[in-house]
Amino acid sequence: SVNRETKMKFVHTSVHGVGHNFVQSAFKAFDLVPPEAVPEQKDPDPEFPTVKYPNPEEGKGVLTLSFALADKTKARIVLANDPDADRLAVAEKQDSGEWRVFSGNELGALLGWWLFTSWKEKNQDRSALKDTYMLSSTVSSKILRAIALKE
Repeated sequence: SVNRETKMKFVHTSVHGVGHNFVQSAFKAFDLVPPEAVPEQKDPDPEFPTVKYPNPEEGKGVLTLSFALADKTKARIVLANDPDADRLAVAEKQDSGEWRVFSGNELGALLGWWLFTSWKEKNQDRSALKDTYMLSSTVSSKILRAIALKE
């Protein structure tokens, strides 16, 4: 019901790739209002006519159309997939009006913290912690290790 009732608005770009239908379906599956799609980048196009590089990890330059649509629709969150939809960039509109693009390590830390916090709410027995693990790759930030050690 929290998802169904949220007023949070999202914009999504697939940067001329294949992610559009999958993201729309995922939002519907979780009872969220599907994000506004950047129309110029919604459909696959191997020429990538609206961007210099089709990689959302390149930062704000790739997200220019997304930010414009988000400003127009009053969305606070921008989601961007790379063309083959195996990577995700996330940006949030700050109170200052600037857009903050999160790094992959920041997203990993936020998701890991949220998953662990949600797990703890459902598992009040602190002894269950000894059988709980947080994993990261060798190229990831070590913040999940710090969270695990603290907990």
